[in-house]
Amino acid sequence: MTTIPNLIPILLKMTDIQQDETQLNIYRCLGKIMVEEDIKTMAHPDKIAIIYIKFLSNSIDDVKKKGRFYSLLESLTNWVQHDQLKVYLLDQNILPLLIRCIMETKFDPIKAQKPALEILLALSFKNDASSSLKQNQQFMNYVRNLSKNTISTEASLKRAAEGLLWKLEKETEAVAKPTSTNTHQFDIMISYSHSDKQICHRIHEQLVKDEFRVWIDREQMHGATMIAMAEAIENSNIILICMSDAYKQSVYCQSEAHYAFERRRQLIPLIMKSHYKPDGWLGIIASGKLYVDFVKLEFESAYDRLKVEINQCHQKKTSLSTIIPKEKDPQKSSATIAPSVEQYSTVKLPHCINQWTNDHVKSFLVSIGLKDTLLMLCIRMDGHRLIHLYEMCMMNRESM
Repeated sequence: MTTIPNLIPILLKMTDIQQDETQLNIYRCLGKIMVEEDIKTMAHPDKIAIIYIKFLSNSIDDVKKKGRFYSLLESLTNWVQHDQLKVYLLDQNILPLLIRCIMETKFDPIKAQKPALEILLALSFKNDASSSLKQNQQFMNYVRNLSKNTISTEASLKRAAEGLLWKLEKETEAVAKPTSTNTHQFDIMISYSHSDKQICHRIHEQLVKDEFRVWIDREQMHGATMIAMAEAIENSNIILICMSDAYKQSVYCQSEAHYAFERRRQLIPLIMKSHYKPDGWLGIIASGKLYVDFVKLEFESAYDRLKVEINQCHQKKTSLSTIIPKEKDPQKSSATIAPSVEQYSTVKLPHCINQWTNDHVKSFLVSIGLKDTLLMLCIRMDGHRLIHLYEMCMMNRESM
């Protein structure tokens, strides 16, 4: 998003004004323009959560402040794209307030229930929030009923409920399913924000002309369900991640990108907006990958680069490999592996790291003497995630 030079520092300086109303309005403006790096420069970023919770709590039961309450909820959706703010909001115990917005019939379905569901969906990427919500059976039953709503005028509410249910109940089971070795139904899936539809639809049309099998949700204004999206991801070899501010701000796009990453699909990031730099969760998913910039380059040039990336993905699909350390002699390694942790015993490693299971990763870390250090951080990691961790470390090695 293009902003006035130095606008963010000016607004941040104004947050020192000790007046809650002023601070709230400044934070509402900043929510539209700040990125993760800006938040890291703040002396007290937790104040954002404190101020929002204060005003939401003061207006939730005041009929005269209903309009303000709905506006605050909508404004808060700008902030929950940032991982730091998710933590601060959870620290301020925001979950009960959001649950009230969803379950109490006095609140407007579109102005309160929908943004509250979307905020909860964003927060559910944090394990403590996810666990807390799943334990609230009354709430879960209510959301299940919302997801079955067939009223066409409330399709966006149904989509929000389905998205939250997917994250809380179905995603883990879906990720655990073995990856099919059969030929994919689609060569490519395009994951994008409706705000960027003009370029994305043009890319889709060109790919189809070049005889690629492409899945795209052309009617994303109404949105396909997460189950449909998941099936599209599972049946596609390559996922195009169409990156922009709007994409990162969308909890639905985050769910798609996260699931594609978890399912180990080959990802190609595309730049949709001028000078856009992915950060936060999107920066992590796109790290270590070559971006194709459809704004900086002419469309034809960018598309040619995209086709090169697609061809390279096809070529390396089954060829990614690395030099595997020689297995230690069982008698020599037995002295370095505690007898009490049999599950960490060394096993034969596949030559392709992408094929490593969690047990393979544990065995590898034990074999190179990292059982008591890095293993504790990688307890649930498989080969795909290990490669991603390595790429992130290489990109940030100068600051480590």
